[in-house]
Amino acid sequence: MERSIGLALLAICVPLALDYYVFRNWCRFAKPRPRFRWTLPVYRVLMVLMPLTLPVYFLFSRWWEVDPKLLRAVVIGAWLVYFIPKLVIAGVLVLKDGARFVSWLFSWFQQRLHRPDDEEELDLTDMKRTSRRDFLQKVGWSAATVPYVLVGYSVFRTLYDFEVFRVDVPIAGLPRQFDGLTIAQLSDLHAGSFFSQRPMEEAVATVQAMRPDVIMITGDYVNHDAAEMAVVTPSLRRLKADLGIYGCLGNHDHYAWIDDVIQQVRDTPVDLLVNENRSLAIDGAGLDLIGVDNTGFYQHFANMPRALDGLDPESGAFRILLAHTPTYWDDYVRANHPDIDLMLSGHTHGGQIGFEIGPLRYSLARIAYPRWAGLYKEPRTDGQGQQFLYVNRGVGTVGPPLRLGIRPEITLLTLRKA
Repeated sequence: MERSIGLALLAICVPLALDYYVFRNWCRFAKPRPRFRWTLPVYRVLMVLMPLTLPVYFLFSRWWEVDPKLLRAVVIGAWLVYFIPKLVIAGVLVLKDGARFVSWLFSWFQQRLHRPDDEEELDLTDMKRTSRRDFLQKVGWSAATVPYVLVGYSVFRTLYDFEVFRVDVPIAGLPRQFDGLTIAQLSDLHAGSFFSQRPMEEAVATVQAMRPDVIMITGDYVNHDAAEMAVVTPSLRRLKADLGIYGCLGNHDHYAWIDDVIQQVRDTPVDLLVNENRSLAIDGAGLDLIGVDNTGFYQHFANMPRALDGLDPESGAFRILLAHTPTYWDDYVRANHPDIDLMLSGHTHGGQIGFEIGPLRYSLARIAYPRWAGLYKEPRTDGQGQQFLYVNRGVGTVGPPLRLGIRPEITLLTLRKA
């Protein structure tokens, strides 16, 4: 309890200090201007209420339940829209105040050194400096609206604005029967992040319109409660693909009562592979689908030997592995299983905040994950061609209900003979 109170006080004091700093700067700008002066009493009220909003909500509500998810989205969304732009504004203000201090210091030395007959010239210089400062203040505070527009757009528009990534996977030695095989991938549904069934309905409709040969879902069906599945199961039941729908578990599925999550997923057409495999044949060519439980992010549930049980290592079948966390690729697959041709993962959400402009890409996820979104290829450790990893950016969100520059992803992978 003491720890919770301490965290709550920290969560109040830090935003309050940030907001007060911005407020003091806004006061200097607004007080001399009657058309902005009315904002000051409103700002004073918000400065007291907004830092309290999130800690009070988490301390005194049953926020983890499914029923108040709309209220949760509104409260967290309003807090984010209010405070995240303040970080950008405060950063600019720190630079501005630093520059102003240097300017003041320079003027102070200049005044100490000037001669009496220079006073008229100095007065004119001061007038020019004041005019320039006033102009820059107006431009600066006008630009301060940009972070609010970006964050507000992210929370209320791009959060469920799904982007379809169509990716060719060129594989040397791919059996001709699999040339052109299409795989639709969904990942990180995080049903608890949806406040209605509509986002999942749109995601499934998009997948079905692509008519993939097979559909893969790479974990994190819920945030932390199996009851959240009720938001996505009606849509999952409408999934269809000629070769089937397959899935694996993610780390968040274990935060819930895992048996309930497994049961509810298996009540849909999704064939959940929990350290299991399925063998398919297409015109005589073998396709092994392997799914491991989550290993990564402080969990160790994957059991690859069990997942491979019953498969013929000499069959030459094309092998696809479903493993939620991409670190499993480097920690285990690359060193031990050069027979895995393609691994599909999720987990990173692409960081949820970043930018992707052509070849220029950056995301917060890069701090923890060297492979955070998209297609990666590595030479096999046995020297026989290459292995591929695809990391999906996810459908839902975790933590802040926010995506800025990283849209939710639906993937269509097409196998190509290189």
